Amino acid sequence: MNDFAYWAEVLGNFDTRDLALLWTALALWVVLILVRPTRTLVLRKTEGGRLEISRHALNRLIEACAEQLKGVVHARAKVWRSGGKFHTLLLLKVRPNANLGAIQGYLEQEVGDIVKVNLGLPDAAGRVQVKVNGVVPESRDF
Repeated sequence: MNDFAYWAEVLGNFDTRDLALLWTALALWVVLILVRPTRTLVLRKTEGGRLEISRHALNRLIEACAEQLKGVVHARAKVWRSGGKFHTLLLLKVRPNANLGAIQGYLEQEVGDIVKVNLGLPDAAGRVQVKVNGVVPESRDF
């Protein structure tokens, strides 16, 4: 028995409802593959080529900017593009003595500068949302 005959026999044993469920699952899988976000963001297209940055690299660039601040222990960034603008969510773990107002103001400015200067997109800076999701105690030196 060849492969085609085998699969024809297997599919012939399915109930109509089971086949409909199988095709629905396959269609949903295809839609999810097509809708998922791309791994790179296109910054600029010209006749000579195009400039892209990976989402991971852009996230790490912003995380490194946040982690250099005094009072910030760890940062996790998520950048997405909506309406032609780059919006950023920063999740921070901070020390108890961190000045949150100053951190938020600085990060809004720096993320805006990253988009405007580093990426070369002067009109594409969007919202910067900063959330503190943890406080890490000061390390005690003995």
